[in-house]
Amino acid sequence: MALKKVRRPVINKPSEDNNKELEQEANKNGREELSMNQHNTNSNENMNERLSETLSNTIQGSPAMERIISFGDDSVSMQRTAKVPEGIYDYNIDEINVRENVQTQYGLKDQYVITFSLYSEVTEQVTKLSLPYNISSNQQSALMMFLGAFKEVFKGQRITMGHLIGMTGQARIHHVVSEAGNVFEKIEILNVENPNT
Repeated sequence: MALKKVRRPVINKPSEDNNKELEQEANKNGREELSMNQHNTNSNENMNERLSETLSNTIQGSPAMERIISFGDDSVSMQRTAKVPEGIYDYNIDEINVRENVQTQYGLKDQYVITFSLYSEVTEQVTKLSLPYNISSNQQSALMMFLGAFKEVFKGQRITMGHLIGMTGQARIHHVVSEAGNVFEKIEILNVENPNT
């Protein structure tokens, strides 16, 4: 089988230089259209400006940028500040995780880490807050005090921690200052909406 040579016509497409001439001609006639290269350059410049502005505002407006750094004789320390202002919030329990063998002031403990979505009617914003609770059956422990708020909803039932996910209501956030001067959030459940009503 023999191959035939086929001559195909060459179609001259407008070159890039030719495009510039067409743009200049169109601009003279009152049509001010940008080429794709000009569109890309302009949008990249705008995007870079917006990104720089956003990053600058985010970094400078970040509470982390306002933390106080203390330089001692032989040490450097940074105090923790509360991320959520004190006040009344509508809450939703989003997630509960377990951390095992966490070093605490009471030795190694397992902890529940409960993540809340907190809605402030004042700022009309939702803030996430994760709080650790040492797993303890002591009635005076922070965990048992927290769980006591759900007594009326689950009276007469046996549940797991997973049943608390999705619970809503109102809570008060208050701050606690440690001996080292670190500021932590604590939550007090004021009421719980009954999911069955």
